Amino acid sequence: MPEWRYRGRTVTAEDIEFIRRLVAEHPAASRRVLSAKLCEAWQWKQANGALRDMVCRGLLLMLHRGGQIELPEIRFRPPNPLVQRQRPQPMLIDTTPPYVRAQ
Repeated sequence: MPEWRYRGRTVTAEDIEFIRRLVAEHPAASRRVLSAKLCEAWQWKQANGALRDMVCRGLLLMLHRGGQIELPEIRFRPPNPLVQRQRPQPMLIDTTPPYVRAQ
């Protein structure tokens, strides 16, 4: 098995097996819930005590894409207002020659 590293942490075969068991024990859990449970199990916390949830989700996604674990389907995608924005009106550029404008 190849060695997996994520943000300075080496992920061992035992770690991957632990994550597989965690996913199997919570079949109805979302990716976010699984991430929080893994953070709690590994005591993965920020300096302020908050769970390192986004870092953990990145790790889970890397392992999922690498074929090491199977994550549940994505349930919710927040709307992206930048995708739905309207295009601005085109700018009109004065194309008359400068010597005509000066008169």
